[in-house]
Amino acid sequence: MEQLFMNTPFIIIIFIFLLSLFILSKSTDYLTDSAILISKSLGISDIIIGATVVSLGTSLPEFATTISALISGSNDLALGNSLGSIITNTSLILSLGILYGSIPVSKKSESNVVITFLGLIGLYLASLFNNSLIPRVLGYTLLIALPLYLLQSFNNNNSTETIEQNKSLKEKLSFDKLLMLFIKVIISGLIVALSSSFLVATVQVSASRVGISEAIISATVVALGTSLPELSTVISSAKKGYGGLAFGNLVGASLMNLLFVLGTAITFSKTPITVPKSFLIFHFPIAMVIFLYLLFSIYNPKKHVLTKKDGAFLIIIYILYISYNLLTK
Repeated sequence: MEQLFMNTPFIIIIFIFLLSLFILSKSTDYLTDSAILISKSLGISDIIIGATVVSLGTSLPEFATTISALISGSNDLALGNSLGSIITNTSLILSLGILYGSIPVSKKSESNVVITFLGLIGLYLASLFNNSLIPRVLGYTLLIALPLYLLQSFNNNNSTETIEQNKSLKEKLSFDKLLMLFIKVIISGLIVALSSSFLVATVQVSASRVGISEAIISATVVALGTSLPELSTVISSAKKGYGGLAFGNLVGASLMNLLFVLGTAITFSKTPITVPKSFLIFHFPIAMVIFLYLLFSIYNPKKHVLTKKDGAFLIIIYILYISYNLLTK
């Protein structure tokens, strides 16, 4: 795929990159929405849908991009995309949501912050003391933890009363409508795969022409693009007083990026993933600083809520993150 753009004018490559990013986002939305409707028609509870279909759907753009990167042998792009999305979600996207209203933090979200923080520390220390290589066994560990996390997500809330309520909300669809939904899922999945392939190819060509590493481009531009769909949802939720739900979705998406996306990248990469020096010096540490600050704000005895002060701090962190990446090629 990369060879397709070797002699293409740079302005056209940029256009294809932006178009691929847009199509990837929209096709993911269609796929997730169709999967939700199918699940509801089968009588699956909203809690299970939220813990599985929605959680996996929010990380699908990063996952598709990572798979395309692995196929093309670009481990740096796979690592940068997943780690960059975690940083973008919990700094820029979260901070902008906080500016529209304070965000209460539930116990479930607290535990997800802790798990993600510990996971980031584990990956950082493993690569730091293993010659910048992430051991493949960590990938296995993350993927094994994924179904355990999904199971725990709805088991803690899946009471008999909730199940009965959701049974009454079962949406019966005709065979024709169900068939159309399945076709939409298949077509959307194919478009996701194709658009992610174009996205990765344009990033690889752009990186070689501009002289910026694939890891940096994927950790900033690509990560921002795949995270932007969350922005309107977060702001809308905060305005309506559902900030806690928005925070839970963002932290859940970050945890899915860690377990699902990074776990897949580490496990199935053709060669062990080498962590770039800039990631050891800055990217991993700044991600851990973000989650350490979130833990400090959450467990502050006076609150369990994120305020505009926290939002201001997080947006400063994101500005520093982008500035560092612009200054280091």
